[in-house]
Amino acid sequence: MGWVQNKQLQKGKYTIEGILRKGRFGITYLATDQKGDRVVIKTPDADSLSPDELKRWQEKFVQEAFKLAKCTHPHIVRLLQDPFQEDGLWCIAMEYVDGVDLADRAKNILTEPEALKYIQQIGEALKVVHKNELIHRDIKPANIMIRNGAAVLIDFGLARDVKSRKLSVSDVEQEAEKGFTAPELYSDILELGAYTDVYSLAATLYNLLTGKTPPSAKDRQIHDTLVAPKGYNPQISDNINNAIIKGMNVLPRDRPQSIDEWFNDIEFPISTRKTKFTKENISFWLGVAGFIVAVIAIFTGIFQNDLREYILKFFSRPQPTAPKNTIQK
Repeated sequence: MGWVQNKQLQKGKYTIEGILRKGRFGITYLATDQKGDRVVIKTPDADSLSPDELKRWQEKFVQEAFKLAKCTHPHIVRLLQDPFQEDGLWCIAMEYVDGVDLADRAKNILTEPEALKYIQQIGEALKVVHKNELIHRDIKPANIMIRNGAAVLIDFGLARDVKSRKLSVSDVEQEAEKGFTAPELYSDILELGAYTDVYSLAATLYNLLTGKTPPSAKDRQIHDTLVAPKGYNPQISDNINNAIIKGMNVLPRDRPQSIDEWFNDIEFPISTRKTKFTKENISFWLGVAGFIVAVIAIFTGIFQNDLREYILKFFSRPQPTAPKNTIQK
């Protein structure tokens, strides 16, 4: 049954308001802290798990907390404290992201600029995940919340260390969502890498621009029925159409090997591009700033009066006029 409304955790530190989401094996609760601010509490679902399964999922929840703690980024949900136990269950307390997940978005098909904005933001978050030698493995619209126009990655339940043992194929079938799961997750042989999350992020972009869930990667390995995104939405540009298909290649070696490599194939709208601060443009703006400071200093009396008068006279002198054109006879 789970916890009921007004159930208090951590001796009153958190108060349960209700259930936000109930997954296959876990429950996500909405709660409030002692200040009245909303928080999210995640626990395994003891009612739907056998004792052995509950033990395994307890360990999984603790692992998720430590994975989250390693990944700090504006587009990754924030962990509020170390995991704690309540009624024999391990709990994770996270910030509440006030918004709507992309699986429940109001518009089934997003415009290309809007979809690319979210994909770029989650891609930047994934760079931090990969830098910490983790693979998320569960990128999908339902795990991306939109808060004040920005995307936030909210679930690290399937994240694993690059060097850790893979989930069994049966676990993947139960836990992951078809259409967004990379084909190597269905294999006991193929290695995982950043390219695994590239597949899922490309599949998410496919969904945002077409409103369709891509066919299962497991099925695609037998008979590839993937329809090009432009087949569903002719408004998609050739560049993005090709980038999605490349990112969803069923062969990991033929896929972009990192988020950066995949992003290099994408022509992002100018408004979503990051300004690159090179030595040249830093020097330019420092020069501009120096000039402005000098002008202010001159007119506020920091420099000597004669220098200020010289500059005023220089700029107030009448400028010579250009001679009239004459025709040589």
